[in-house]
Amino acid sequence: MEFCEKLKLLREEEGVTQAELAKRLNASQSAIAQWEAGTRMPTAQAIVALARYFDTSADFLLGLVDEKLKLVPYYKNLTEREQTFMQAYSQLSGAEKNAVAEIVRLMLERR
Repeated sequence: MEFCEKLKLLREEEGVTQAELAKRLNASQSAIAQWEAGTRMPTAQAIVALARYFDTSADFLLGLVDEKLKLVPYYKNLTEREQTFMQAYSQLSGAEKNAVAEIVRLMLERR
């Protein structure tokens, strides 16, 4: 299923109009219509906002995974900077993650 189809399906499942979704995302109704028609793709920032609004992942919206995974509840409460950090952290190797964990442990001990 294409992004445009997923967006329309999610919006309809949520029971909101294009205008209502646009207002919640601080976008224009015409942008939502173009995204759903497949004539324009949203920015990365808009995709993040859509994923948050529909409580799913950007990977699902972009077709990288087929399952509509729910966001981890605490993840929704993180700032954009914290979410960026978590995304970068998830790409590290096991050894690199251990090094980051050690740095955080040491920093917390210094408090």
